[in-house]
Order: sequence, then C-alpha cells, then structure tokens
Amino acid sequence: MNKKEILDCLSEKKRLTAPVATAENNVRAAESNYEKARKKWKWGIIISIVFLILYILFFLSGDRGLFSFDEHHVLQAGGLGGIILFGGILFLLLYVKSLLYTNPAEKKLVEAQNILRQEKSKPDYINGSKNFPAKFYNYSDLFRLWNIINEGRAESLKEAYNLLETQQFQQDQMAIQEDIRRLQQETATTSKINAAASVVTAYNTAKTARRLK
Repeated sequence: MNKKEILDCLSEKKRLTAPVATAENNVRAAESNYEKARKKWKWGIIISIVFLILYILFFLSGDRGLFSFDEHHVLQAGGLGGIILFGGILFLLLYVKSLLYTNPAEKKLVEAQNILRQEKSKPDYINGSKNFPAKFYNYSDLFRLWNIINEGRAESLKEAYNLLETQQFQQDQMAIQEDIRRLQQETATTSKINAAASVVTAYNTAKTARRLK
C-alpha cells in the first residue's frame, strides 16, 4: 500500500475504534471514582479500627468501665466505653461511606463496563480487527501509527509498528520508575501510622495499669 492507502486504512480503523475508546475512558473514570470512594475516610476508618481493637483488649483484660473523669476532669473511656465509642464511629463512617460514595460509584462503574462490552461486541468493530495486529487495534495506537506514517517517520505499517513498540518500551520504563517512587512514599506513610499506633498502645496500657493498682 502507498502512503495514502495506509492513512485511509488507519483512519477507518480509528473511526471503528473511537466509540470503544470513549467507553474505555468512561470506564477508567468510573474506576478512578470508585477507588476514590473506597479510600474515602481511609485513615479515619483505620484509626477507628485500631482503637476499637485496643479497647476490646482492655475489656478482655478486665477494664469493663464505660466513661469517667480523671483528676483533671478529662473524660476517659473505659474498655466497654471505648468499644461503644469507636464501634459506633466505625459503623457510622462505613454506613455513610457506603450510602453516599461507594454504592453510587460502583453502580456507575457497572454501567460503564456494560456499555464498553456492548461497543466491543458490535460487528463493525470486530470485523475491523481482522488481519490487523490485536495489540495495536485501539484508538490510541492507531492515532500514533497514523501520525508516524503521515509525518514520514515510517514508510510502511511494519516500520510504524516497530517504531511504536520502541516508543512504548521507553514509556514503560518511565512508568516503572514512577511506580517505584510511589511505593517508597506509601511505605514511608505506613511506617508513620504504625509508629503512631505503638504510641497509643503504650499510653493506654499505662493508663490501664494505673487503674488496676
């Protein structure tokens, strides 16, 4: 095929894959919103769980108190009081999160996924993939292949495939480095949370020991 024929072929495949690309973008957006909804109030829920577990341990160790004031008139929670307090907070957080965020986001995600399946099952889309590399049969790669041919960086589809693969490999390496950086940040954050939980455990253990004297 000459340059015009190649460009026409790629343009047609771009047309066929455009609705799928739109549906895929909608799915990615819905997935992102769902993940944000799942992480909503993440640290508040984790802290509530940590305190709930601690107060269950205090309750099992003999601290069956509800609430009381210490010598400085500061409200203190006993084992049972802590369970009621942080159990209630945890239940409220999870209930409101599910009602206002998680369930609506999940519904939109399912709808977006159904639309994507419908677009991919259309005969025109399926027929357009015949005699064409499956890994390049998507709007993004077709758009880049069209540009490579149009700009004269390749004279045939095979050359364009090889050039695009090289570009994608370089992008993958950059993405790996970014993933490593994010992992390091997440590890540092987790370490801080664990340290804070250790301080709280030490404080409550000391408080329980004073009460048992």
